[in-house]
Order: sequence, then structure tokens, then C-alpha cells
Amino acid sequence: MIEALYILIAALVIYRTAQFVHRKSLEKKHHCQPVKRVPLLSMISTLGIDTFFKDSAEMAKNGGLHKILQETFESLQTTTFRSRMLSGSQIVTMDPENVRTMCSSAHMKDWTIGYRALAFKPLLGDGIFSSEGESWKHSRIMLRPMFAKEHIKQITSMEPYMLSLIDIIKSSANQGPVDLQPLFHGFTIDYASDFLFGESCDVLKENLGGKSISGMDIQVKRDFASVFNDSQNYTTKRLMLGPLAFLVSTKGFYDGIKKQHEFVSYFVQKAIAMSDEELNDESKNYVFLYQLAKQTKDAKVLQDELLSILLAGRNTTASLLSFLFFELSHHENVWATLKEVVDKSFPDVESITFENIQNCDYLRWCLFESLRVNPSVPFNNRTANKDTILPRGGGKDSSHPILVKKGESVIFPLYASNRQEKYFGGKPEEFIPERWRDLPKTGGPAFMPFSTGPRMCLGQQFALIEAVSTKKTGCRNYEIN
Repeated sequence: MIEALYILIAALVIYRTAQFVHRKSLEKKHHCQPVKRVPLLSMISTLGIDTFFKDSAEMAKNGGLHKILQETFESLQTTTFRSRMLSGSQIVTMDPENVRTMCSSAHMKDWTIGYRALAFKPLLGDGIFSSEGESWKHSRIMLRPMFAKEHIKQITSMEPYMLSLIDIIKSSANQGPVDLQPLFHGFTIDYASDFLFGESCDVLKENLGGKSISGMDIQVKRDFASVFNDSQNYTTKRLMLGPLAFLVSTKGFYDGIKKQHEFVSYFVQKAIAMSDEELNDESKNYVFLYQLAKQTKDAKVLQDELLSILLAGRNTTASLLSFLFFELSHHENVWATLKEVVDKSFPDVESITFENIQNCDYLRWCLFESLRVNPSVPFNNRTANKDTILPRGGGKDSSHPILVKKGESVIFPLYASNRQEKYFGGKPEEFIPERWRDLPKTGGPAFMPFSTGPRMCLGQQFALIEAVSTKKTGCRNYEIN
């Protein structure tokens, strides 16, 4: 027994020594320099012990965490730092060259999505958002045709939801200021459910006093819409806890998942029961589920992918709309110019295409500036599955390569990155659409609102068209006061 223990200790010492030598060899080969450190106790002191352990998700929600990270970069005078957090050693970088390296095809095998799968698996299963490797590749290949331009540009079905949105705003305007954020969330989940399942959740219709017409239990539909946000809050907390995600396993979390699965299962079973002739009916050409059911009749695959697309796309688009209209309400000159440009450039719904959006400079500037100042997805991250190298972040000037050890997480906060004068010009804290006149049409190397590389968001065109359609209807129907 003692001999076995000695052998185990010796093997461990040999392994650790070989690992140390290997890492030193990598650092020497790539001319790596040390990364500035922020001790765990320093971060706890900055955040406050209660906030750090209990309210980190709330801080992320109200922007406090983003500002603290930005202040940390500024105080250290660096673009990259290392800190030991609850989930282990982490590197935080706002250098775009690092994130492009992590997300590139050439280095994709060196990185994983970390604890995202653990955090989201109870809700999303093996869907594209929570999978990787061969499972992710299969999902990507299967889903890509669903977002082809000929599908995305068919947006006439969006107009009834936009008109309902405007009717609610008009009817509420006489009662004082209107909170647009929950209305945008209602609009996006209504249209997203229509696009994905062929039937809307009808949140806006019920807001107007109407009744949902559906073959399913109305309460199931209401429950789905009401628990959707709760589930996102739970999964966000699980993601932030990393390996301790299991601590967020409450009855409320799993009850909400059950309601969402019940809702989606109704439509999945309906699609599975359809014949090939029914699925090929022209009236079903732009329903995501029916197009996907032509490729597979596996109920779990359909459910996982549908929920993944809904989760990834619904809140991000609602956030873009909410932040944009918030900025427009504080910049009346921008609103006036945008209204004139939109009315002239998009005379009807059919004119709203991805190509026309790209060619409408001022509209694109406003969209990009909103995504820059208030990114809908403020963080990106990867975890190294082997000892690997990032090109920048080391040394006093943060310009040297750095070693990332196997198991270390690298966080890329877009909120801080998008406020670098080096890439976006002067007064980066301010909402100034005109800054894009002097920037590349794609935004440049630091602008990655939809991520980059092979895992770049499939639905970015869909999100932009949905946002533009809302502004077109909004510009036509009401003024911002």
C-alpha cells in the first residue's frame, strides 16, 4: 500500500515537472511575457463580498460588472490581465487579436466553450448553442440553410406584430412615458415563435386585450412566454458559477424547463406527424421547424435546436432595439436624421433586405453604434483544452504573446473592447453614429457584435432585418418624445 502511494507521488512529480518544462519551452519559443495579475481578494474587495458571491448576475444585468472590468483595464494600463476566480484561473482580455485567434478555424481545436454546455444543457440539450466538436458541426450544417437569404428576406409576416407593437405604444402614450423594453421583448418572442414554430406566443395580442387562437392549451403558451426570461436568468447564473453550476438547480429552474419543453414538444410532434407532401407545401416554406423536419424527424434534435435558436436570438434582438431607442430618445438630432433616411431608403416592406441595409449608411451607422456602446452579448469566452499561445497581452505594453495553460478560461468583454479609442476614435463612451463614416464598413478588427470565426452567429442577418423593420414601422407611425 505504501509502495503504491510512493509510486503515485513519484508519477505526479514527474508529470508536473514535464508539464513545467513543456510550458517554459513554449514561452521561450514564442517569446511570451508575463500577464499582469489581479488577485482574487482585490476583485472581492472591489465588488464587495456579498455582491461578488450573490449578486454577480444582477451586476452583469445592470452593467456594473462591465464598468468594473473596464476600470480594471484602465487602472492596470493594460489590455489583458489574469485573475483567480471561483471557477479557477482566468485571463481577461480586450485585445481583438486574441479573440480572433481563439475563434479562428486554425485554432478552433485548441479551445472549448468551457462551462457553457454544463450551464445550458438542462434547457438546450445538445443544441448548437451548447455543443461542440462533431455534434456542433452537424448542427451547423443542418441549420445554415435555414438562414439563407431567400428565407430571411421573406419578412411580410413580421408586419402584423410590428403594427400590434405600435398600437400598444399609441394606446399607452396618453398615460405617460412608455417602457419600450418589455414591449420589444414581447414583439421578438411573438415573431420568433411564429418564424420558428409557425404559431406565435401572442404576447402582444393579449396585451391589446385580444385572445390567442391556437390548437394548443392557451395556458401552456402563456406559461412558456412567462418562464422564458426566468430560465435565461437561471442559466446566466449557472454560466457565471462555472463548475459550481449545479448549485443553481432549484425546483423553479426545472419547472420552467418543463414548461418550455412542453410548449416546443407540441409543435415538434405536429411536424413529425406531417407527411413529406405537407412539409413541402409552399405555405410552410418559411417556418423554421418544417424546413428542419425535412432533414430529421428526431424529436430531441428538433427540440434542442429550436430552443437554442430562440434563446440565442430573442433577447439579443430585443436588447438591440431597447438600447437603440434609448439612445435615440437622448439624441433627437440623430432620430430626425434617421427617420428621414429610413423613410426615403425603405418605401415598403419588400425593400427591407440585408443588401439594402448594408447600403443605407446612416442606418448602418446607428445600428453599429448601438451595438458598440451597448453590446447585446457583452461577453465572449473560451477555455483552453491544451497549453496554447495568444498573440498579445504580455509585458509592460501588453504587446507580447502570452501562454494560456490548459483549463484556463479567457474572457473577452466587448463592453470594454468597444470603448478603445485606438479602434473607434475619440469619445468612445458617447453614442455618435457619425464616427462610422471614418471606420471600415464592417467595423474593423475590434467590432465583433455577432462573434467571429466558424461559430459566428448564424442569425445576424435575421436580427438586423428584424431591427430595421421595427424602426421602419416606428418611424412611420410615431415620434420619440
